[in-house]
Amino acid sequence: MSINTLARVFTPHDNIVYTANDFRQTLRIMAAGVTALSISSFYNTSYGVFFVIYPIMLLSLVPVFNRHVAKQFIFSAALNCVEMVIIVGYLAQWPVVMTGVVFALYVMRFRFMSKGPLFLFGSMGVVCQSVMLNFMSYPTSDWHTLLFSNMEASVMAVGLSALMHYLLPDVEPRKPPPLIEKDAARVRHEYLLSGTVATLNFVVFQMADLSDSLSALMAGILILFPMHYRGAVLSSLWRVVGVVIGCLYVLLVQLVLYDHSSHMVLMMPLIALGFAFSARLHVMEKVGAGVGFASITTLGIMFGQNLHPDTDLVFSDLYRISSVTVSLLITLTMVFLVHLILNRFAATRYVVKSEP
Repeated sequence: MSINTLARVFTPHDNIVYTANDFRQTLRIMAAGVTALSISSFYNTSYGVFFVIYPIMLLSLVPVFNRHVAKQFIFSAALNCVEMVIIVGYLAQWPVVMTGVVFALYVMRFRFMSKGPLFLFGSMGVVCQSVMLNFMSYPTSDWHTLLFSNMEASVMAVGLSALMHYLLPDVEPRKPPPLIEKDAARVRHEYLLSGTVATLNFVVFQMADLSDSLSALMAGILILFPMHYRGAVLSSLWRVVGVVIGCLYVLLVQLVLYDHSSHMVLMMPLIALGFAFSARLHVMEKVGAGVGFASITTLGIMFGQNLHPDTDLVFSDLYRISSVTVSLLITLTMVFLVHLILNRFAATRYVVKSEP
């Protein structure tokens, strides 16, 4: 009865569809995000952002849970750890070779995403590879802690997803997403475009001292998920709006609590409210990585990375908005240029037949 009452309160009006399954998914995302953040804060983990972002991404992008989903997620994390040790540990002394290997890995993962059945394996591989390459390339990083944190966070994300689906199951079976028919040229265009731009982003972040710009890095990677120019433009607009919403909410929380932001009992209800609002927006949009997804991942990154006693979130807030905006503008420029080059060849031409 209580869940049904809350569902009626959160149900939007007009022509927006918000089903019972959507409400359950909203609760799962919120509960998993708060639980992960509580565990990360309690144990004061070195890379708390992993522990918060992974459950949020898994429950947001994949509304179902089964063995296939769990295997893709865990295997992707384990494979990334092995690859990062080889790339950074043995190839860092040859930057050109290292960049070529990074490009090949990006292309492979975006190809999985373009094909469809292994989309989760490819997408999580792209995210893990980007974040871990950024962290491991700086001398202050502890590799052992980073690798173990990545694996522990992945296992915890799968465990939380399983628990949330058990405690808050869907009311009715979900229909599988519609299959998108793509010709060979479009598939090549998608994985070459995304892999090239992701590699260029990697080069930029290696050449500049951007170790504290995780949100900017994530923004540049996540807008590549549509894997074509038009999709990247829309995704970047959604990303900016979502980041601004998330950052404004973080700023509001900081101003409301002021000197009491280190008290978790006071912080967690406000964080849960932010997660709930962003998750609800995400499931209503039904566009994948839209405004709601950008907002909830921004909250996860901000609180997961900066939620420590006596930490001032105001500067981090303003810096994050500006760095994300600059990152998206640069990434979109690269996407446009690579798109034009690939469309000059029939084998890699992206022909719009009917956009989903």
